[in-house]
Amino acid sequence: MAGQGDTTSGMPEHFMVRRVFAPFAVILSLLLAACGGSRGAVAVAREQLFTLGYGSAEDQVDLFQLENAAGPLKTRIAMREGIFYLANGNGAKVMRLSSFGDVLSMIYNPERNPEPLLLRPAKGDDTSGRRAYAHPFRAVGELAVDSRQTLYVEDRLPPERRVYDEASSGMLDYVVLRFDKEGRFLDFLGQEGPGGTPFPYIVGIHTTPGDDCVVVSMTQTAWLVHWFDARGLVRYALKLRRDALPQPEKDASFIASLDRVVPDSDGKALLLKVDYYREAVDPQTKSRSGIDYAGSWAYRMDPSSGAILARWEVPAEEKTVKQGPEGVSARYVRVPEFLGVAGGRLFFITADDDGTSRLSILDEGNREVKRYNIDIAPDELYYSTLYLSPDGILCALLGTKYEARVVWWRFDKLFGGRTENKR
Repeated sequence: MAGQGDTTSGMPEHFMVRRVFAPFAVILSLLLAACGGSRGAVAVAREQLFTLGYGSAEDQVDLFQLENAAGPLKTRIAMREGIFYLANGNGAKVMRLSSFGDVLSMIYNPERNPEPLLLRPAKGDDTSGRRAYAHPFRAVGELAVDSRQTLYVEDRLPPERRVYDEASSGMLDYVVLRFDKEGRFLDFLGQEGPGGTPFPYIVGIHTTPGDDCVVVSMTQTAWLVHWFDARGLVRYALKLRRDALPQPEKDASFIASLDRVVPDSDGKALLLKVDYYREAVDPQTKSRSGIDYAGSWAYRMDPSSGAILARWEVPAEEKTVKQGPEGVSARYVRVPEFLGVAGGRLFFITADDDGTSRLSILDEGNREVKRYNIDIAPDELYYSTLYLSPDGILCALLGTKYEARVVWWRFDKLFGGRTENKR
């Protein structure tokens, strides 16, 4: 889903269950306190907006690449003021749809798509009516849209334009394409801005209230954050080394794993969610027996200096399960995935075995945690990707065997935020 976890078979990554070791006293007490009110979660009504068939037509998506042995590419969803944007990697296209599912425009690779029937090919400066714009996409991926409806789309460069980076021992081969609200290509962003050095593997693209663009990428040794203003000029560039992530305690030596990086909802800072693990030791043999989950924390970071400005313990969901013929009880925790932030509230998601997903929403100011249940059926998880709008509308593209469903949950109504619903 974060960014937004996605999957093409079985359950998404954020639905994984990991065993809890007996952690240090502070983390344990906070974890148990966070789990105490999980049964009081409030169900939030889901609204199904429209469905899309599978295929290559302009009103269809390709989630599984059934006619190709290669693995599927990313599909991502975004929403702005009731208009949906769908970046379909297998289909080599980006679709713009109404909340009723009407295709308003499309940017597509004509070598991998049939001639549009519902949309007219764009010619020159004529933008009247519903148009289809050609662009030679190779590997459409992450997607973001700002208040001007400028589109930011991840794509991969052809082999002859890729750059090998000796410092990271990896390939720099991704760029962020920019399109205007009509779908016309503007330019591409690299690490230095328009036309710059390609990025390593991109894990997220985000926009801020001021229409800045934040690109998050990763190498084997670090996460890279490039923050651009609306013109594409670099404001900040950070390297978050995997071996130097913040620790929850002074002098702690937990194994830290960065889950996600997003700009805060005020557009002035970054939010990081870090999961912590430690080596487990078998009490009988005294030998290492694996890695156990210890807890998660969220941090607010100054993008200009990398300084930590605030932190919050992330609520987790604990469950006791009986195992084996003797029914020995074991405690498990469902590791929460960071969906993003809206209106100063951090959204985290876990899921139960029956398909009920639970959101824990943490208020940055008063640190209060509220829990909500949302319904996602197991047969809708052949592919899933979630998007949290700036106003707190949680949107999802859910893939079944036969169709893709676009749904949303109106958390903005619960919190009294300004609505983006133009339906």
